[in-house]
Amino acid sequence: MRITKTTRMLGAALAVLMITALPGPAATAQAQAAAETFTIVMLPDTQYASEYWPEVFRAQMQWVDDQQAARNIKYVLHVGDVIDNSDQLAQWNNSKSAMGLPTDDVPYIIGPGNHDLDPGTASTTRLTTKYNTHYPRSTFTGLPSFGGTYPATANDNTYHTFTAGGVDWLVVAMKYAPSSAEITWANSIVAAHPNHNAILVTHAYQNGVTKDTNGNNLWTNLVSKQANFRFTFSGHYVNAGVITQQGTKGNTVHQIQADYQNASQRDPNSFLRIMTVDPNAKTLDVKTYSPFLNTYKTDAANQFVLRNINLIPQAWSTIVDNTTAGRFTASANWGTSTYSAQRYGADYRFADPVSSSDPAWYKVNVPATGTYQVAVWYAANTGYNDATPYIVVTATGNQTVNVNQRANGGKWVSLGNFQLTAGDENKVGVSRWTAGTGYVIADAVKVTRIS
Repeated sequence: MRITKTTRMLGAALAVLMITALPGPAATAQAQAAAETFTIVMLPDTQYASEYWPEVFRAQMQWVDDQQAARNIKYVLHVGDVIDNSDQLAQWNNSKSAMGLPTDDVPYIIGPGNHDLDPGTASTTRLTTKYNTHYPRSTFTGLPSFGGTYPATANDNTYHTFTAGGVDWLVVAMKYAPSSAEITWANSIVAAHPNHNAILVTHAYQNGVTKDTNGNNLWTNLVSKQANFRFTFSGHYVNAGVITQQGTKGNTVHQIQADYQNASQRDPNSFLRIMTVDPNAKTLDVKTYSPFLNTYKTDAANQFVLRNINLIPQAWSTIVDNTTAGRFTASANWGTSTYSAQRYGADYRFADPVSSSDPAWYKVNVPATGTYQVAVWYAANTGYNDATPYIVVTATGNQTVNVNQRANGGKWVSLGNFQLTAGDENKVGVSRWTAGTGYVIADAVKVTRIS
């Protein structure tokens, strides 16, 4: 792992600058190009590799480093039980020599397992003194993706964010058997990132296709409640399985479990999961591979494709005012006024109603075809029109919404949600063709991506 944290931070900053700064059609092309295929690696329980066969663990992480560019590997998710005996320094050192510092090519996150907790505390106080000594919070805070931890000074539970495949991701890693307080914290983090596709990483959640007590607790009180969860990943049980369910908000959550640990045989401990996301095909391709053996598990439980992965698009919103350069057009029949303090910006435009087509148009650069809310801002007055026609250019044709501009002025008023196509063109118009009386007002519009 050779690329430094500073290099990656500069690269990430440049990528954000390119996406947000490019005007017009170039911005649309950039947004579409960003939907690249990428890979997440899942590390099942490595406890016996750390104890007996560190060469296996190192082979896994060396493969991640070697394949980072070719497979566009964005993250490593370790589902816990990094080591077998938390009071054995050699096991911690073996694990760290394999994982390396997360300031190189590929960052990682860990959901501490029961074996990572202090000896004898997994079923009681769940102490993490040893874990925090060897994988402290300070090790991860330099990552551009680092979000925070709970408790605030420890690395027991943590969340990271990153961007891949043209969308934003949130990874929440929780230690073995999360408490009510930890679940409350996780709910607050996921709720605070509604436009991020959420992933839960935790140690004990399901045994193949059956949830355990921890999994039922997490599903009921966390995962099923949040509309942006897409995946959970866990280990703990020597098994492999997928549970696909809908949450209470209608979102589909794929819950994936795998563990190959074996205390008496080296080779089973060498397998990891290669999970490739194709946002265009809406698929997650899962393969189970041993870099040490250079072989795959090809049975149905270990090699499969999940389809219809509906990802939440990146948050996007834009405002076009009547004074926005190059984005508003109106004929000479439209006057300019500063009369009302309810105006958006310096001024607004007005015109008498007529029985002919003379709309004022707002040009909007929509980054991708999808559902968008269109809202309008106008100054309200008893002398303004009570049935102003707003035209929205949708994927299926123009739709007209009449608005009473004598009320609700000086704030954003929603016209509704519409299917808009990608492209930089006139998307919203204000028509003068109305049976209503009073001036027709054109001030500002706001377009916000919904899905």
